[in-house]
Amino acid sequence: MLNKTKSGFGWKVLSIALFFVASITAQEIEVNTFKGDVKYLPGTSEIWTEVNKGQTLERDGFISTGKNSSVQIKHSGDLVTIGEMSAVALSSIKKMTTDELLLALAMEDMINAPKSNVKENSVNTAVYGEKEGKEKSTDLSANDFGIMRLNGAKQLAENGLKESGIIFAKETYRKYPETKQLASYRIYFADILDEKGLYTEALGEYLEIKKLDLNKEQSSKIEAQINHINKILLNN
Repeated sequence: MLNKTKSGFGWKVLSIALFFVASITAQEIEVNTFKGDVKYLPGTSEIWTEVNKGQTLERDGFISTGKNSSVQIKHSGDLVTIGEMSAVALSSIKKMTTDELLLALAMEDMINAPKSNVKENSVNTAVYGEKEGKEKSTDLSANDFGIMRLNGAKQLAENGLKESGIIFAKETYRKYPETKQLASYRIYFADILDEKGLYTEALGEYLEIKKLDLNKEQSSKIEAQINHINKILLNN
């Protein structure tokens, strides 16, 4: 049996997971318009297929766009446009509050936390899937698909779904660890955390980014952002 501390951790993970499952609505997602090479991967399939206008998409599926391609998706009465060379989990196309963002970030931290007990690992795997599990097979290398996912995360943010974009990016870093080395994407999402006033979370990101191989401009920006946030936190 798990001790109280570990059992409590497992139940906390489970309760957070159930919260997000419950928050996903049953509203349909459909293809409004598209151009070029746009493909769809249903959650129950291993095969990418071409999309059709008006097609209803499953929330547990993925959509991807090729070069010079785009797709406009209709969800809950809103239109979301995904530009070229992007991949998006359809479950990520949703509005989130700041509180929901913080909860999702905490969940990501727990998933990434070192595990020391086999039973505890089995609980997390049952809820979330394998920690470093890749998506279903694609025609792209894992690195290429990871970058397409980050492009998709940026597309979400640019469509006003900044919170969802941040979480999709964080999930990508976890499933495709090589993408964590891409400073420009890391900076983009850290800046959003800063803009939203989530200074502790933004500072943590900037400190991690500082460890990467940065160019002079990036290094200067990161130092400025760290100093800026430290001043705010010291005055609070």
